[in-house]
Amino acid sequence: MNRWFRWQGFVAFMGVTISICLVWALVVDPVIKRIIEKTGTKIVGAKVELEKADLSLFPVGLTLFGLQVTDPDEPMKNAVEIGRIAGTVDSFQLLRRKVIVNEMSVEGVRLGTQRIRSGAISKKTKKGGKDKKKGSVPGFPMMKMPDIQDILGKENLQTVQLVQSIRRDIESGKELWTKNIAGLPGKEKIDGYRKRIEALKGVKGSKNIGDIGGILGAAGDAQTLYKDIEKDLELLQKSQKGLNTTLANYKDQIAKIEKAPQEDIRRLSEKYGFSAYGLANMSRFFIEPGITAWVDRGLYWKARLEPLVERAGQKKGNVEVVKPLRAKGSDVRFKEKEPLPDFLIRVAKVSVQLPMGDFSGVVKNITPDQNILGQPLLFAFSGEKLSGVRSVRLDGAVNRVSPDSPKDSINLRLEGYKIQAKSISQDSSLPLTLEKGDADLELKAVLAKGFIDATVAANLQGVRISAGGADAKSGIGRAVSSALSGVSTVGINARITGPADNYQLQISSNLDDILKKAVGSIIKDQVAQFENKLRAAISDKVSGPLQEAKGSLGGFEGLGTEVENRISQLTGMQGGGVQKQSPLGGFQLPFKLPGQ
Repeated sequence: MNRWFRWQGFVAFMGVTISICLVWALVVDPVIKRIIEKTGTKIVGAKVELEKADLSLFPVGLTLFGLQVTDPDEPMKNAVEIGRIAGTVDSFQLLRRKVIVNEMSVEGVRLGTQRIRSGAISKKTKKGGKDKKKGSVPGFPMMKMPDIQDILGKENLQTVQLVQSIRRDIESGKELWTKNIAGLPGKEKIDGYRKRIEALKGVKGSKNIGDIGGILGAAGDAQTLYKDIEKDLELLQKSQKGLNTTLANYKDQIAKIEKAPQEDIRRLSEKYGFSAYGLANMSRFFIEPGITAWVDRGLYWKARLEPLVERAGQKKGNVEVVKPLRAKGSDVRFKEKEPLPDFLIRVAKVSVQLPMGDFSGVVKNITPDQNILGQPLLFAFSGEKLSGVRSVRLDGAVNRVSPDSPKDSINLRLEGYKIQAKSISQDSSLPLTLEKGDADLELKAVLAKGFIDATVAANLQGVRISAGGADAKSGIGRAVSSALSGVSTVGINARITGPADNYQLQISSNLDDILKKAVGSIIKDQVAQFENKLRAAISDKVSGPLQEAKGSLGGFEGLGTEVENRISQLTGMQGGGVQKQSPLGGFQLPFKLPGQ
C-alpha cells in the first residue's frame, strides 16, 4: 500500500486544496460582494448593501443574502430589502463569457423597511423623486383668496413674454430697415437727376437747335433720364410697401398683446381654483396630488433602473460597441450565429412580503441587451385574500427590443381594498379625511418614446368623509362639509397624457356635481373679485413695457416719412421735369417721349 499511497503527495494535495478554498472564501466572495454594492450604488444613487455573496462551482451558481437598496429620497429607509437571491449559471455559456441564468429565486422581498444607518451617499441624494415638474396643487378651491402679488411674483406671465418679444422684434426690424433705406436712392442721386434735368432744359437755348443730331441726342437723354427715375421710383415704392406691411404687422401684434392678459387671467384663475373650471372640477384638488405623486415616483424609479434594461451602444459596420454596466472602456460585440446577451436571467421567481400579505410572481428576460435576445422583459404578480384587500393583479412589459422605439406598459387591478382614515386634503383651513370605504381600482399605462398615456378608474363604496378645521363651521367650509357627509359612493376617472416630463392630468368624479351644487352660488362673487384684482395687477405690470413697445414704432414712422419724401421728389421730377417738358421747344418729333 505504501507503494501507491504517498503521504507527502496527499499532504501536498490537501494543502493546495485547502489553500484554494481559503482563497475562494476570503477573496472571491468578498470581491463579488463589493462589485454588486458599487454597481448598485451607482445605479440607484444611494447605498446598496449586501450581507453576503456565495459563489459555488458545482453547479456554477451565485447566492446573495441580505440585499438592501436605500431609498434615495428617504435615506433612513430601504426602497427594497431582499432576504435571499439564488440562481445557477449555464456552465457552457460561461465559457463563452456569457452569464446566462435559466432560473433564479428571489425570496423575502420587503418594501419600505427601516435602516439602522443612513444610506445617503451625498447631499444630492435627496434630490430626484421629490423634485416634481409641477408645483403642488393648492388647497381646496376658493377657501381663501390667494395673494395676487405673490402669484405674479412666481408665475411667468404670457403677456410679459409677448411684450418682451415684440420689443426685441421691433428693435431688430428697425435696425434692418434703417440699413435697407440707407441703400436706396437718396439725396445725392436725386440732386444728380436735378442737374440732368437742368442740362436738358438748356438745350432750348442752344445755337445748334436746328441740328437734327442735337435734337435727337437731347431726346435720347430725356428718355434715358425718365427710365432711370422710373426704376428708382419703383424701388422706393416697393420698399415703402414692405415697410408699411412690417409696421402694420407690429401694430397688429401689439393690439393682440393688449388682449393677452385675459388668457393669463384664465390660466391663473384655473390654476388657483378661482374659475368656472375650478368650480366644475373641484375634486381634482384632493385627488390630483395622490395621482401625481404616484406617477412621478414611478417615472423616477423607471429612470433609475433604466441601465438594467438598456445599455448604451452604437453600430459600427457589422459589429456593435457597447458600454459595460460596470468598469471603463467599451465591449465590441461581433455578429454571432446564435446570438445571446452577455447577461440574461431567463426566469426569476419572486416572493414579496407586505403588511397585507405575500405576493408571488415571475420576471422574465432580464437583460440590458433585449435587441439581441429579441424579447422584452415581462413581469406578472398576484395576491389573493390578503389583509385589507381581496385581490391584486399586476403585470406589464419593458420593451427595448427596438432601442429606437422604447415602450413600457403596466396594468394594475385591485379589488376590495379597505380604506381606513386616509387624508385626502391637508389644507389647514379645511382638512378632509376619508374615514372608511371599499375601493376597486384599475390602472392601465403605456410609456412610449417618452410620452405617457395612462388611465385610472376607481370606484369607492361605503364611503364616509369628514371635514375638520376652523372653516368647516362657516361659509364655504360648512357647505362642503355638509355635502360630503352625505356621500357614500365615489367614482373617479383620470387620464394622464403627454411628455413624461410635462404630462397633463385630467380628472372627473361624481363629487364635482355634488360640490358645485353645494358651494356654487357662494363663490361666484369671489371668482369675479379674484379675476378683477388679477386683471388690474397684470395691467399694471405690463402697461409700462407695452407703452415702450408702442413708442418704438415711432422710429418706423420716421423711416416711412423719409421714403415718402424721396418718392415725392422723384414723382415731381418725372411729372414736371421730364414728362411735361420737351427739350425741342415747339418742334415736334415723329415719335413721343415717354410720358408725352
